[in-house]
Amino acid sequence: MESDIKEFVNRIYSNLGHFSKSEKKIVDLMINDPQFVINATISQLAHRANVSEASISRFCKRIDLNGFHHLKVLLAQSSLTSVESQDGDSLDSQDKTLDRLMNDKGNEIRATLEGFDKTMMKSIIQLIKDARLIQIMAEGNTFPVALDACFKFNQIGRLAFTASSWEVAMGQTLNLTDSDVVIVISNSGESRQLIQLVEIAKKNHVKVMALTNNNSSPLAALSDYNVVTASRGTIFMSEYFFSRVSAVTAIEAIFMLLIADNPRLKDKIQRHELLIASKKI
Repeated sequence: MESDIKEFVNRIYSNLGHFSKSEKKIVDLMINDPQFVINATISQLAHRANVSEASISRFCKRIDLNGFHHLKVLLAQSSLTSVESQDGDSLDSQDKTLDRLMNDKGNEIRATLEGFDKTMMKSIIQLIKDARLIQIMAEGNTFPVALDACFKFNQIGRLAFTASSWEVAMGQTLNLTDSDVVIVISNSGESRQLIQLVEIAKKNHVKVMALTNNNSSPLAALSDYNVVTASRGTIFMSEYFFSRVSAVTAIEAIFMLLIADNPRLKDKIQRHELLIASKKI
């Protein structure tokens, strides 16, 4: 049941940018007034959200629920019910906004780490340890996470690289072999260019790990491993605002797990830090 609740919350947040207008009205109420939704009949919810009862039924089906009652049960048990009401005037207070931000980011980190499958993580750690080369790719706002991952993995002796140019990245992928690993980082898991890159990698029998918000996304389906990075960005009502926190958290966790697996890797980090220390005051 606990895993069902986590999947439910992740599905809601990971699809915020993809819901229809009617679906978004339903989600607005789920996030901003979950207690009302829990206690409402389907007709009461339809009236307040200004949608049809059929729209609510279709929404439940879209997020893989058995029906409206199933939605209410999961909503009552989920972290959504701990969300305070977000009326428009909540943004008038900087303190409230910062409190909300702290809550959202804390929930993102917690949900991401709690969602780690231990068996899968052991396989990922072994995969990275055995890799000859590690290509790490992301796009747009996610690209800094790829740079951070490259920095961390190279520090501990795993040769990792990325490219800001799509054309260069594809050239790199074409040269990979079954001894290498590709890591793709995408919030939606729907990036056309990253999907193409993964398809080329798979043709070369390269193992692929994805970090996405959506376990049902095209990138997740193509990858050998998908690490779900939770999104809890609801500070501005239910509108979607990109966050890198969960992706950075996942990379940081994998980095720390690699060190825990081989504590001697800390010597490599220390050597690197000493070499770059001359750039510091």
